[in-house]
Amino acid sequence: MKIEMIVLDLDRSLLKNDKSLSEYTIKVINTCFKMGIKIIFATARPIRTVVKYMDKINTNGSIFHNGAIVMAHNKILSEYGINSYKTKEIIEKIMYNYSQATISVEINDVMYTNFDISEDWAYTKINLMELPDEKADKIIVGSIHLDEIIKINQYITEELYLEINDGKYGFIMNKKASKWNGIKILSEYFKIKNENIVAFGDDINDIEMVKNCGIGICVKNGLKEVKEVANEICEENENDGIAKWIEEKIIK
Repeated sequence: MKIEMIVLDLDRSLLKNDKSLSEYTIKVINTCFKMGIKIIFATARPIRTVVKYMDKINTNGSIFHNGAIVMAHNKILSEYGINSYKTKEIIEKIMYNYSQATISVEINDVMYTNFDISEDWAYTKINLMELPDEKADKIIVGSIHLDEIIKINQYITEELYLEINDGKYGFIMNKKASKWNGIKILSEYFKIKNENIVAFGDDINDIEMVKNCGIGICVKNGLKEVKEVANEICEENENDGIAKWIEEKIIK
């Protein structure tokens, strides 16, 4: 099987636990890029927090906010958000019923919150009342029990969905915003067949792409649910598992 595209989840997959990239991993991925293989980041992260990794690893495209924004190089291919009226309506209901909940809203690569965040977080405004009348990429809810986060489903309309991330956060997003949908958009753009794509992941938001890509790989430290749909398990993120698999199976 000829691999023409490699899709990489970042946190707890390609990145080590301290959010760093080893020189070994950087070298391996960049070697694939030089071979003509398309390198794609697929992450729940916003654009601003991925730039530092893109400065080290050559990429052909990226899937941000779990698929709310899909880009090829610097070109936006798709954007699937939540309209401003619905965003504000959902926030008001959450704040009224769960006063202890932390809420963040991502709009135009700026995060608006109802809680104080470290000064190290750039592009953050601690005031949900300042939300612009523009589509939100996603709404993030935390600091309340997981059962309470799940109950937020009652405020979500049919064009949206609630996804649990890292076992403690609720992501509210447009149903068209998913990593798998982002991969389909990019594969069509680059004219690459699904069978020639390998995807690496570890968490709930990676299940669909790991299951549906030509080859789906879960890191050893990944969730049981991801391992169950994966074709193979590679070593954990702390041991450069993805890079080792790629070097052995693709670069050889």
